[in-house]
Amino acid sequence: MKYILKKYWIHIVFILIIYIPIIVITTTRTNYSLILKGDTTKFNSVVDIDTDYIEEGSFSTIYVISMDKSTVFQNLITAGLPTVEKYKMSTSYTHLSDIETYKAGKIDYYSSIEIAIINAYTYAKLDDDSINIDYKFKSFDVTWYKKDSQFKIGDEIIGINDISNDSEIGLYNGLRALKDQDTIHIIRNNKPLDIIWQKNIDSVSITKRYEIDYDTIFPKLKIKDTNVGGPSGGLLQTLSIYNKLTKDDLTHGKKIAGTGTINSDGSVGEIGGIREKIPTALDDNIDVFFCPKGNYSDAKEAYDFLNGRSKMQLIEIDNFKDAIKYLKELK
Repeated sequence: MKYILKKYWIHIVFILIIYIPIIVITTTRTNYSLILKGDTTKFNSVVDIDTDYIEEGSFSTIYVISMDKSTVFQNLITAGLPTVEKYKMSTSYTHLSDIETYKAGKIDYYSSIEIAIINAYTYAKLDDDSINIDYKFKSFDVTWYKKDSQFKIGDEIIGINDISNDSEIGLYNGLRALKDQDTIHIIRNNKPLDIIWQKNIDSVSITKRYEIDYDTIFPKLKIKDTNVGGPSGGLLQTLSIYNKLTKDDLTHGKKIAGTGTINSDGSVGEIGGIREKIPTALDDNIDVFFCPKGNYSDAKEAYDFLNGRSKMQLIEIDNFKDAIKYLKELK
């Protein structure tokens, strides 16, 4: 070993000078997050519905690539790129691990799917009495917790003191009015657990979850697994399911995409990464892009920057009914 070090010490020093900085900048994490262009996913590849209605066009959700706690190297190579958005992460999120962030995204995604199914079947039933869906509120699931809080990602809140999940509104109002030393009833890893609320250390973000009866639902529906996370595809998920339940094809042979969360009342919520989703859609030859009202200003700015934008219509949407009305008039 001494012989090797003596003979090749110059080479060794040279390698260390070159590679140590590379290792440092490619492994050192920062408190920044990057959002990059992603891709479109046809939603009928995620949900199968047992109907024979023909869909000549397509409904697609759009995802972007998010790099939380990006490395120094990632920040350097993406600096100045117009299709990359960089922002400093809130310190309230930096304590979450990558696994926790992924898990939270999956919880939001499946919540979005459940609400999309409920909205689509409920609206479609107005035109076809044979359509049926039975469901009930299940829980409020934790998707973020304050550092040092007693809660964990995925905790299912099913009650507060004597308020149970029999009443979604009652439980929600109970969460908004939490007092110190209130008892929170949760399910963690399939086991019941009580947490005594401590207002000085406990704080959470939640998303609602429903239990759909897939034995009685008609037409039958099957959800496939996917690596996509987050709730931003809610509007397009609802449109795709609704179109499979109704006789008239709302696509009219066009490629329809967009973004926006879907709420229980059919309202469409704003999302992140809109500036990256616009060029992603145009690159995939999307004809119509639905954009939440709250994101429209940023979306229009990104849209006006692109060459060939006239091939894609950018449509502002506030409610699921707005999108249905637009598509019925599209032809």
